[in-house]
Order: sequence, then C-alpha cells, then structure tokens
Amino acid sequence: MQQAIETKGISFLLHFTRIENLHNILTNGLIPRSTLEATNSSFIFNDTMRIDGYKNASCCSIQHPNYKMFYSLRQQYPNTEWVVLGIRTNILWEKNCAFCYTNAASSTILSTPLADLQGVQAFNKMFEDIYTNPTRSILNIPNNYPTDPQAEILIFDVIEPHYIIGAIFQNPTLMEIYKLLFPEKMGSFALYPPFFSYRHDYLHWKNDIGN
Repeated sequence: MQQAIETKGISFLLHFTRIENLHNILTNGLIPRSTLEATNSSFIFNDTMRIDGYKNASCCSIQHPNYKMFYSLRQQYPNTEWVVLGIRTNILWEKNCAFCYTNAASSTILSTPLADLQGVQAFNKMFEDIYTNPTRSILNIPNNYPTDPQAEILIFDVIEPHYIIGAIFQNPTLMEIYKLLFPEKMGSFALYPPFFSYRHDYLHWKNDIGN
C-alpha cells in the first residue's frame, strides 16, 4: 500500500468539519461517529443520514475535498464556519481502511462487499477510467487525484492528533484564534481558498447521475 501511494504522489488526505469540532479533534483526534454517540460525546456531525452505514468510520478525500458534498453543506448551513483538516498518508497502511471509487453512499458502493473495498487493488481502482468519458488524461486529472471527485476513503479507527498535519481555514480571524489556542500547531494552520472551491474538471461531473 505504501508503494502504491508513493507511486501516485499522494501527499495528504483531507477531512472537512465544522469549526465547533476543531478543538476536540486537535486534542483527542478524529473519532468515528459510532464511538462519539456511544460515549455521549459532544459533537456536531456533517451528514445527518450516513446512508453509507459506516458510522464506525471517518470519511476522507485525497488531495482535494469532496467539493460537491462540501458545497451542499455550506449552502445548507450558511452561518456555519468550516475547516479542512490535512491528514498524513501513512494512516492508509497503518489503519483499517476502505477505498470507495465513488461516493460511499452510492448504490454501487452500497452493493459492494466491504472486503472488496479494501487493499491495494481497491485503492488503485480509485484512479482508473471507470465510467468517465472523456478519460482522465483528456480531463487533465493529476496522477494523485482520484478519478471521481466524490471518491472517498473510510478509516475504521480513531485518527489520532499525530496524524493530523494541520488545518485550512477560510476565516482569517478564526485561524488567528486557533493559533493562540494551539501555539504548538500554529505553523500548520493556513488559509487556502482552493480547498473551499471545486476541482478544475467540475463541468464534466456537474450533471453526472449519482454525482
């Protein structure tokens, strides 16, 4: 797995969350929803449905957030501030993961046994010309981007703070507040508007059924 990730040139995973969750995440890690619910922990979740059925996993994207879901949530909750977390890639071979080449809540993934979503073969499938027309090369999708912008990785464990590279903010004032709260991490906090926008190939996926 490590070799496959390095071959693709993948340098980080991403997970977006509400700003209210950031303090707990930086302190205790990114904890699966099923664990938070079982322990009556205080948190605000993004997806009220979790149609994928994997509440025992946290969802991450590769190199760019799932902009379709992220945009939808920001429209649904216009007064909410968000942050994008960067996560180290070594978690992919150190934790139990599932690799979904499209949205984990899609009928295609829901009908696929979990075992078939794990391992190097499932990981590589995220980068194939599965149902795109034109191809990745014509769409100019970088080697380290999955083909489908809604492709995601399910991580079935706590993502401890040492796996979290940093946090990308949209609001500079909030970033400065968190630099004061976590001075040891201030160098890993930044503003990066592209993470709050779409991928360059968004027009191809705009009206794609199931995406």
